[in-house]
Amino acid sequence: MKKLVSLLLALCLLCAVMGSAMAGTLLDNGRYDKLVVAIDTDPQDLEGDDTNLGSRYFWIYGVYESLFDFADDSSGKLMPAMAKEYEEVDGGKSWKVTLNNDIYDWDGNNITSSDVKYCFEWIINRGQAMRFDFFDSIEPIDDYTFYIHWKDVPPAIAELEFPLARTLIWSEKAYNDHNGMTQDACGTGCYKITSFVPGSKLVMEANDEYWGLNHPELSKRHTATVQTLEMDVVAEASTAVIGLEQGNLDVCSYVPLSMLDEFQNGAQSANYTVEIVTQGDYYLMAPNAQTINEDLRKAIFYAVDNGVLCQAMGGSFSPATTIGTEAFSDYDESLEMTGTFITDYDLAKAKEYVASSGYDGREIVLISNNSEVTSKACQMIQVMLLQAGINSKISLVTPDVYNTITSPQHSDEWDVMVQQLGGPNMVGSWHLIFDNEVNNGITFSLIDDPELQELYEAAVADATHDAEHMRAVLDHDVEHAYIYPIAKISTGLVYTKDIAEMFYREGYYTPGAATFVGQ
Repeated sequence: MKKLVSLLLALCLLCAVMGSAMAGTLLDNGRYDKLVVAIDTDPQDLEGDDTNLGSRYFWIYGVYESLFDFADDSSGKLMPAMAKEYEEVDGGKSWKVTLNNDIYDWDGNNITSSDVKYCFEWIINRGQAMRFDFFDSIEPIDDYTFYIHWKDVPPAIAELEFPLARTLIWSEKAYNDHNGMTQDACGTGCYKITSFVPGSKLVMEANDEYWGLNHPELSKRHTATVQTLEMDVVAEASTAVIGLEQGNLDVCSYVPLSMLDEFQNGAQSANYTVEIVTQGDYYLMAPNAQTINEDLRKAIFYAVDNGVLCQAMGGSFSPATTIGTEAFSDYDESLEMTGTFITDYDLAKAKEYVASSGYDGREIVLISNNSEVTSKACQMIQVMLLQAGINSKISLVTPDVYNTITSPQHSDEWDVMVQQLGGPNMVGSWHLIFDNEVNNGITFSLIDDPELQELYEAAVADATHDAEHMRAVLDHDVEHAYIYPIAKISTGLVYTKDIAEMFYREGYYTPGAATFVGQ
């Protein structure tokens, strides 16, 4: 009898161990039951701003909606979302936009043109309206049609990425009823937030009353293929790897390349799929063109070794060789930049430029958001600059504060920014750094250069958007040392074998819309 009991206990233990690594199940409604995803950055709050933070891509577009999507094939074409169509009027200086009339949030509020106007003004007033330089105003016509007035005729759809596809819309009434949506969101998306513990996890459930279920023309990102989607905050990649090994996590997108062998060839290869993903986002250094002269910019750039810098940032980064990555649809090999300060670290030349710049020994301010990656980058840059005789101090701030401090009104509070950028395509990602319409005549890093503006406008315009015109912008950048690309992001995306195909939105994986085995 004792042997039988021992055998039964052993079998139960074996089943429990196997169960932790066994596949999930498909429910009667066709959805996968639960997916646990590691994210490396705390969402902090649930409000619909900060859409430029990569860690928010995984969930925020399942909670809130934008007017349009970019096509899933990275063609740069607009697809309907909350707005079903638009018509150019006044020679293209205004758009007449028509909303779907059946959009309801989780409280049952119908989304109308006045809500669109409210949300646009809300994000502008919060200082989060990035890349809104062409945007002028929203003018409601009736409940479901409105004008978007542009300051000038936009030369390309890529110039309108943020107002059209990154500005999220919700109900003004719901926002007031919920006293803001910092901890208690009310969205319109295919997932509903059911639990949020800042610094720990975010849990969402598929929304069975989602308005988009009646609109098959929408992008697949509007499809909830998982019943319960849990985002666990796991800052350290090594901790996330342990979570995968123990079966506590189903997906992680930031596994260092050096840790992938176990999932590719080792004991975990039967449980997980591995993709090596080079993202469209990249990191760069941009000196304040108002406080750092050209020779000092060149001194800073020659003093920095982006190969060493990538090692300090972590195992997910490789040195950039152009301002962008091969992940972009408009990337071309001719855009790779060799024989410049980007690829040729030269401390002796850095010291020569320090001497010719008239640098007086003051501490220059390195500013960035307070993420772990940018903190490590700034610390290493500080060490490298000191070797060239340049003193510096680091200012790490929240994303909201960062956007405020880097405005022209605060130009004397920073000298070099370290930033992550991305966009719908490579030239679209250059908007902040090369377009002087960003700050009423100067770029995000406060460059005032009419020739640069002319070159950028030619590169971004649909009629002349080609490698030749893009290369002209890059060559001008090198000549005047405006931007130094640091790193591109190459990581291991590791996910459960239950996922048959991962879905990507603008280069970011979107696990809540993945296709699962059997679906």
